Amino acid sequence: MKRMMISLAFVAATAIPASASAALDARGVVEMTNDQLADFLSDGELQSAEASALMDLVAVEEIGRFALGKYARTAGEAEMTAYQTAFRDHLQAQLQTHLSDVGAVQFEIVDTIERSADDVVIETTASGSDTKLSNVNWRLKKVDGQWKVIDVEAMGLWLAIEQRAQFDAKLGESGGDVNALAGSL
Repeated sequence: MKRMMISLAFVAATAIPASASAALDARGVVEMTNDQLADFLSDGELQSAEASALMDLVAVEEIGRFALGKYARTAGEAEMTAYQTAFRDHLQAQLQTHLSDVGAVQFEIVDTIERSADDVVIETTASGSDTKLSNVNWRLKKVDGQWKVIDVEAMGLWLAIEQRAQFDAKLGESGGDVNALAGSL
């Protein structure tokens, strides 16, 4: 259940067209979420092309490197390439899988916390007939001049931090084999 809610929050945070995100500040990215999320959920599922478009708004490589933790420093170039490809596919599949379990959700911005000029946390409350979410926080960072989602907190869990803990456990079991992790994704 926690995984589904985190996936919902992540999708909601990124559900805007890439061309629109370039002209928006971090708060604007989150504000546009409500309109676009309704469009994506109108048929009750996230299509592959929609999920792929969402991935353009996420700092996937940065999240993937963070989730790999200390193993990112020792992985070779080929290992990192294979892992990042698998991580992207894994993240996209998670979004597609869990979105169909989510009802209509509306987000209201409560506060913006500027960590630095290119790193902010947008605090929101979520409401909707089927949602079990209440507070959802979006961490966005400027990557190549565009605001991109780098983490989402829902139900007290930060997605990237949770993913890192899970990957660390898997890597510990395999002796730090990044290729084994990539294969399991």
